[in-house]
Amino acid sequence: MKSFALATALVVASAFTASAQEAAPVALSSAIQSQILNWVPDADLSNLTNSQYARIVTLFSKSENLRAGEDPVNQVKVILNAQ
Repeated sequence: MKSFALATALVVASAFTASAQEAAPVALSSAIQSQILNWVPDADLSNLTNSQYARIVTLFSKSENLRAGEDPVNQVKVILNAQ
């Protein structure tokens, strides 16, 4: 019984990890895309994962995050390079 529970937990964990890597279902707004491409001209925004999408939207949701002292350009680069 314990091995069945462990196997079930592993299957659920793998499914969650796989779904987190799926492409984001909605494209970023044109304003966010424009700003990112202004900062990182060669950025590929076509295949963002759900995680990348969520992190970018969170970054742009607060104006404090976009101040120069917070280094938003580097934050975007880190997010885009994360898989």
